[in-house]
Amino acid sequence: MQSNKILYLFLYFGLFNTVNINAQLNSRIFFKPSDSLNHTRILLAGAFTFSTYSTFSIGLYHAWYKKHNLTKFHNFNDFGEWQQMDKLGHIFNAYFQSDLCYNGALWTGINRKKSLWIGIGISQLFQTTIELFDGHSMDWGFSWPDIAANLVGSTFFLGQDLLWHKQKILLKFSTFPTKYSQNPLVRGRVKEIYGTHLLEKLLKDYNAQTYWLSFNPNLFAAKLPWPQFLNFSIGYGSSGLYGAYENAWIDNQGHYINLDAQSNPRLHQYYFSFDLDLRKIHVKNHFLKTSLKILNIIKFPSPTLELNSKGVFNRHSLYF
Repeated sequence: MQSNKILYLFLYFGLFNTVNINAQLNSRIFFKPSDSLNHTRILLAGAFTFSTYSTFSIGLYHAWYKKHNLTKFHNFNDFGEWQQMDKLGHIFNAYFQSDLCYNGALWTGINRKKSLWIGIGISQLFQTTIELFDGHSMDWGFSWPDIAANLVGSTFFLGQDLLWHKQKILLKFSTFPTKYSQNPLVRGRVKEIYGTHLLEKLLKDYNAQTYWLSFNPNLFAAKLPWPQFLNFSIGYGSSGLYGAYENAWIDNQGHYINLDAQSNPRLHQYYFSFDLDLRKIHVKNHFLKTSLKILNIIKFPSPTLELNSKGVFNRHSLYF
């Protein structure tokens, strides 16, 4: 569900605005996690969370759901849609939000165990709110597969923290504008489902997105002579997606369009690449540490080997 990307963008830029404002106060003190329970920080974090959630809920309704027909609450099984790209988006968003809110709770001086559950709870609150909105939309519905994907993302974060007290396997995201064919049917369909503006397309276009697992080789072996900041990455993406299950749809004139599967194949794509772990860059300034941690959700462009579902290998000198 594309409203997930709106939430992700809202939190991302909302946090950066807060970061920029407070960095001017005293970044060395403000961004350093408190050693003990800090009631002022708890009030600040609570107010920020409440205002973010309220603004997001009201804004999302007016910007997205109000434009669509509403109906009584109903379920919707979208498990097989978009070659699981939508579900990976849910997993990634829940993971990122759990991590973000967990670190926010630690910043206030709340202990690690409680911070874990606060982070996961707030993440699931935001994600479930989207599903409740979907449940009243005629175009979608409440999706249990989405709920399951949200839980997978938060559980992936929780499991690593319980096992290692840190995130050794990172979930990351990358996106880059896709070049489409000049076929007017394809170009018209792309505009209809993925938008026309660059930012809109980057957030909504499943053909442009890749989700990654990023980890250091030392995770699986004894200490190797390998840089701590340089990770291996395994990614997944898709191409040729112009419909949820197949490349067929009814246009605005009521005509049934069915693209030829040979010239417009729906492909699974698997990627093998390198990545930078920005957390390993040693800086003393806590503002810079926070900024690098936030930016670390984005996969660093690197040389990449691709294998698609047709068994074809492709090499990319630099893959975004």
